[in-house]
Amino acid sequence: MPVTLSVSQVRNEIMRIAGRAEATDDQSPSTRLLGQIFHDSFAKLLGHDRQFNWNTAIQGGPSDELEWQQRLIDHLYDRLVGPAIQREQVHLRHMTSSLIDFWQAGRQMCAWVASLLWDARKPDTEFAIVFSPEQEGSISFFEPGWADSVVLSGIADLVVKIPQTVDPDISSTSQNSFPGPANRPHWCVVEFKLGFACPEADLAQVCLYHQMASEQIGRSTGAMALIRFSPEKSERVFMPDEIQHAQKQLKNLIARLAGVLPDESVSAEVHSSRIFSELQNNPAVFSQAEQLISIFREYGKDVTLDGAPIVGPTFIRFFIHLGSGVKIATVQATAIDIQHRMMLGIPPLIHIDEGQVVVDIQRPDKQIVQFSDIRNQLPKPNPSFGCSQIILGVDISNRLRMADLSEPENAHFLIAGTTGSGKSAWIRTAIAGLLLTNTPDTLRLVLIDPKRNTFNELKDSPFLLTPDALVFPDEQPAERVLEQLADEMDQRYRKLQDAGADTVDKLEHRARVSLPRIICICEEYVDLINRNTDARKKIEAQIFRMGAKARAAGIHLIIATQHPDRQTIKGALDANLPARVGLKVSKGIDAALLLGKKGAENLLGGGDLLFKNIGEPIRLQSPLLSDEERKLVFIGTHF
Repeated sequence: MPVTLSVSQVRNEIMRIAGRAEATDDQSPSTRLLGQIFHDSFAKLLGHDRQFNWNTAIQGGPSDELEWQQRLIDHLYDRLVGPAIQREQVHLRHMTSSLIDFWQAGRQMCAWVASLLWDARKPDTEFAIVFSPEQEGSISFFEPGWADSVVLSGIADLVVKIPQTVDPDISSTSQNSFPGPANRPHWCVVEFKLGFACPEADLAQVCLYHQMASEQIGRSTGAMALIRFSPEKSERVFMPDEIQHAQKQLKNLIARLAGVLPDESVSAEVHSSRIFSELQNNPAVFSQAEQLISIFREYGKDVTLDGAPIVGPTFIRFFIHLGSGVKIATVQATAIDIQHRMMLGIPPLIHIDEGQVVVDIQRPDKQIVQFSDIRNQLPKPNPSFGCSQIILGVDISNRLRMADLSEPENAHFLIAGTTGSGKSAWIRTAIAGLLLTNTPDTLRLVLIDPKRNTFNELKDSPFLLTPDALVFPDEQPAERVLEQLADEMDQRYRKLQDAGADTVDKLEHRARVSLPRIICICEEYVDLINRNTDARKKIEAQIFRMGAKARAAGIHLIIATQHPDRQTIKGALDANLPARVGLKVSKGIDAALLLGKKGAENLLGGGDLLFKNIGEPIRLQSPLLSDEERKLVFIGTHF
């Protein structure tokens, strides 16, 4: 069976070789979010949906390139970028400088598009140019002596097709002009980049997309262009004869990375055994894969397998490749039919994971991931600074995934799930991880427990902020507790100001003042806000107050609810809690409100979850903290 790789994997390997694997700003989640908004916006601007595309912006306008440019800029902001920034304001509100550069890059991009369109205009208002954004592609590699073939797949930012019946002067769009009409390329693969990361990896990426396009289009007379906005535009265009040597070198790298070279038989064997170890003991997985593809094709969906399935603890993941013209939304719409045809307890979850379309089907023999199984993966505690990492869950490969509370996109959490979804168990597991990686000098807790049964083992814990920090709202008003916490935040800000520090972590370095991180956990938010209108207003006011400032002061909110509906989430929670843990919910609309898209309604329960901060949600399984281990950890005998 061919080894499958993605262009992203090849790019990451080149970055590692170049010493850029720990790239700085380009790797920060907030910067990645701006890059995602940039690419998504221009995919729609250059796409075929008339609600968003360029044609809507310039139609009926005067025949003037500068006017077209301004119309595209206005259209981009009003229809695409503005709404996206509004949706993600909780992640972007501290990124004023980056947003200014981002918008400057957007304006430069509009100028580039306007120039292309102006040069390609025709008297009858048609355009001698075709844009194909987010062009999916794949290519197969095999050489004599290789242990197996390699299938490489990816999605190019843009393919521009240039009909040869006209002679548009598109050389003005590039620093490296296209040649004369006789040798002008029929098409060009374009890759857009914001800022600087790794030029070698960027060039390799667009070179691979060029190979895919050559095979799909059937003509090798295509160019490739790398356009960078940082935020001013710079552009480099390569003709086919300039990239042949680079493509040969990339083929060797791909073979090595896939483990198919003869002198790397050991690594290839390890690669194969890692993927197929559990499948060899479970041949039914292959028949499931064949049945899944057969069902898709019966419903007219051109879908193929895109690599070996992976058997996780609670579900089996099938990687699929969508044929030309097949949209992921139409594939997702077949989930109920797949459930019926494969006799599944719940519909499969069809979503995107790390750029690939995957179908997750429940295991009939669901395995429980115990907390003891992942305990040795927890970070080692730092006696001076503690640990700001919080457990999220394990991925399909049983690797522990954690989030750093000190990062803006993880500063505050919203947890939602129905009864039996594993919500309370997730919270207890998260607390256990925090206790095991901290001491009372580096971590303190405030626990609001309307149900009076979630945190009882912690009632005498030295990790409580104060002796009465285990809060029962019918005895101690939650709004007063949150107000006291907000006052503590303001006091800490005064200490930061006096020391000239930005965060509590820097305060320790600059002034030798150590302040413990404070985490306030509320088990059932709806119970708090439904007591009376006045209490709700006060609680929401304190959440707004802390949502904007508490992270730097080392104070974090983790709020859980069984009812992620519009009345509960919209407002204080939606605007101030950027990290989301979605366990099984009742309805698709609840999942969409919580995570920005449906899917959580099809989870398995019992700790099966989707985590989202920036980008696509990722599916994880919460480890189960047994009663015995919970009592041991919560009582505090570990330090």
